[in-house]
Amino acid sequence: MIRINSSLFSPQARSLWAKKSRNGDLLWLPLPVHLSDTAEVAIKLWRRWVPDGVKRRIISGVRYGTEEDAERIFIFLATVHDLGKATPAFATKECGYRELDEQILERIILSGLPLETLRGNMDRSRTPHALASQILLQSAGCPASVAVILGAHHGKPPDIRMLEYDADRYPQNYHGDTTSKPVWQTVQQEFVDYALYRSGYASLSELPELDVAAQVLLSGLLVMADWISSDSNLFPYMRLADPVLPDSKKRADAAWAKLEFNLPWEAGNHWMSGDLYKERFKLESPRPIQLAIKQLLNQVQTPGIVVIEAPMGEGKTEAALAAAEILADMTKRRGVFFALPTQATSDGIFPRMLDWISHLDSEDPQSVRLVHGKAHHNETFRNLAYASNIDVDGEIGAYVHEWFTGRKRAILDDFVAGTIDQLLMAALKQKHVMLRHLGLANKVVIIDECHAYDAYMNCYLERTLNWLGMYEVPVIVMSATLPGEKRQMIVDAYCGRSFRPVNSRKVKNPFEPASNGDANSVRDADHKPKWVVNRSYPLITYTDRGEVKQAAVPSTGSSKLVQIGYLEDEAIMEKLTELLDDGGCAGIIVNSVKRSQAIARLLRQAFGEETVQLIHSRFLTPDRIAYEQKLLKELGKPQAGRMRPDCRIVVGTQVLEQSLDIDFDVLITDLCPMDLLLQRIGRLHRHERPRPLRLLTAMCWVTGVRDGKFEDASAAIYGEYLLMRTLTRLPAQIRLPEDIPELVQDVYDDNRPLMPETEAYRQARNKHHQLLEHKRNRAEAFRMQAPGLMKDMIGWLDTDVSDQHGEASVRDTEDSIEVVLVRRTASGQIAFLPWIHDGMAIDRYREPPEDTARKLARCTVRLPVAVTGSHRRLDETIRQLELLNMEHLAAWQQSPWLKGQLCLILDEQLTAEIGNYRISYHKDYGLEYSAKEVEQRE
Repeated sequence: MIRINSSLFSPQARSLWAKKSRNGDLLWLPLPVHLSDTAEVAIKLWRRWVPDGVKRRIISGVRYGTEEDAERIFIFLATVHDLGKATPAFATKECGYRELDEQILERIILSGLPLETLRGNMDRSRTPHALASQILLQSAGCPASVAVILGAHHGKPPDIRMLEYDADRYPQNYHGDTTSKPVWQTVQQEFVDYALYRSGYASLSELPELDVAAQVLLSGLLVMADWISSDSNLFPYMRLADPVLPDSKKRADAAWAKLEFNLPWEAGNHWMSGDLYKERFKLESPRPIQLAIKQLLNQVQTPGIVVIEAPMGEGKTEAALAAAEILADMTKRRGVFFALPTQATSDGIFPRMLDWISHLDSEDPQSVRLVHGKAHHNETFRNLAYASNIDVDGEIGAYVHEWFTGRKRAILDDFVAGTIDQLLMAALKQKHVMLRHLGLANKVVIIDECHAYDAYMNCYLERTLNWLGMYEVPVIVMSATLPGEKRQMIVDAYCGRSFRPVNSRKVKNPFEPASNGDANSVRDADHKPKWVVNRSYPLITYTDRGEVKQAAVPSTGSSKLVQIGYLEDEAIMEKLTELLDDGGCAGIIVNSVKRSQAIARLLRQAFGEETVQLIHSRFLTPDRIAYEQKLLKELGKPQAGRMRPDCRIVVGTQVLEQSLDIDFDVLITDLCPMDLLLQRIGRLHRHERPRPLRLLTAMCWVTGVRDGKFEDASAAIYGEYLLMRTLTRLPAQIRLPEDIPELVQDVYDDNRPLMPETEAYRQARNKHHQLLEHKRNRAEAFRMQAPGLMKDMIGWLDTDVSDQHGEASVRDTEDSIEVVLVRRTASGQIAFLPWIHDGMAIDRYREPPEDTARKLARCTVRLPVAVTGSHRRLDETIRQLELLNMEHLAAWQQSPWLKGQLCLILDEQLTAEIGNYRISYHKDYGLEYSAKEVEQRE
């Protein structure tokens, strides 16, 4: 690759600045140096960091491109990305240090670039330098599909309206008046010529067109290169008096050595001959689903998406990780992203991922990361971050790389576990989303518990899969209870068949190969493809060269018969007394926190406080973790030395569907949609172990239904339509896993009549479909376009979602507030709750020590939506809490752990008032609330 020294630039070009020190010293970075630095970083990223699978996708998006062509266009972009800084608008910007500003301005003027008459005649807000870079390059003849990457390199490509702010409309911003125009155009052309020469092009007309996938991936790489070259710790600023520009090659070599980025992980093909499950997971006898996935992938020519449907406890996680290793080898990816429904499930998978990584065939440790809102509180991740690596069985397996710390960089790490939100935000119109796309494109993506995502989240999942399919990213989807309609959405979305353009047509790239299609994919309301209606189970659906294929997998041969009965709330106590007469462990899963608290209170009066354990989402993190660990120890997999209690009753909410691998002897559950109900039943007789005589038969008792009417919270959460169909289809006994596909598919197949067409049923169905449409419409507001509808990135992120609201935007949740709970003691001190860290007092007038602040930051709970209410009441609650914090705990905001956090101060009885509600917290029941007016009437 051609290199020229940046010191060969003209005096005019060398006088222009890219960076100024903000530390009150005369340090700067000339524009030629920064451009040359960025080009050198781009070379290193392409040759030492970008995996071959991503290179291949970029190459296929470069018209008539080879790997050399793809590298050349990336180097060109890196070398010219700040062309917009070679304008009067940018040159006259101030950094706030007057002496430095004046000396640089004088240097520019003395070089021969006119500025004095232009300084007061510019509206800089109309021409940010990234936009100016795009407009200058495009007006000089650069293809729009290349120039837009420059316009996007600060995280957001321009929309059509912004492109109107060109040199004709704002000439003074770009080159001044007619007298100064030739001088500025000459220096601008000098930078363009430098970029062309550096990348081996003779003119802009030689630059190739790029498809939209290549644009996004190159945009992500350019942002990454620019961030690295802009780091003054890696690329030090120069003294203003230095006469010689530094050698960017040497600077980049030194910076790269400091960064210590891994070379891309090479999975290797040992899986073809090795005993993969024994070597990675110490499994002597792999289960059928685990063997089947390896055998299938051994036959696949061009892998795409794999959907694994298998019962709970069949080893899907090991099968997915093994498949990820195989697919990483086949498609040349450098890592894995494991997406799960909740923070708790993400925390649960993280140590399992670490163990798997430690047994990979790699001499080098791998860079890992846990990504969700509370990841910094996870002890495993924190211990790993503060240690240099993790040692498993004498092997150095993983470490945490500091550069990937932060909301926007984390997804670029190699092996990442996180919540599904982190994946779905790839479909969100959010600044710097191209980094998320690049991070995902580098990896094999695993999506667990796919059934758990509602219609709103599915809109983002669908669009994310559109993009992953466009990038040819291997995707593995897992579920125990997946409706055929959702299976179809997942596969169609990945294959690019799911988007439904409204008053528009697909924009086809001129060099995109024609699709042969897939006859099996043709669908209408009455004639669905066979792979959609297939009710085999376990089942693997996968694509090979774009064709959808399936394989039914033999079951393990073991099945479980579950008796189904019904209970009204008044009979729960009596039934438990009867069933637990000889002991046993019962689970009670209900659909709202308030209902779980009420039931736990009644049961504790009858069975004793030690017998009944409550678990839900409104416990403080330390309390919830302690209770979860206690339950896992008591009711988890049978292990030597683990004592199962003689009698235990666990009352919980939906968190018990997926968060904990625990085992009940008998189950009582509120009615919920069939797929979720079967997930709950999966906690019943989950492991082989001795059972009390009365509980030898697996029994599930369904509550929350009285005279055909559903409990209020259940109807509000799930809607009456699916509850009606579930109740109608629920048999007197279920054989697991054999009955799972029949039950799930029948309930979710709208065309299958399950009950008479009563007026109530028709109303429920209409309401259900209206709600689905409403959710889709709401999601559409912030969901990006499908790649098949785009020619380039212009207008791609026309509606920006702030970083802070990104995760909330991909979940259909009402706004609420997370607060840190502390108490005021009798002596007026602020302290932890009595049982947390021994109720230690904290100085409210000083910033807490780091360890104390971190412990405080874990003591969070989300206020109920009923308390925060409407947007107006939510704002009032926030203002009330802000005033309270400003008055009593202002010093705490100085702590990085507590900055921006709202604390709720409870009194000695652990209560507080917020608006018209009284809030209380109890160690055994969590956060509770009641309306003050009701209390007064009573």
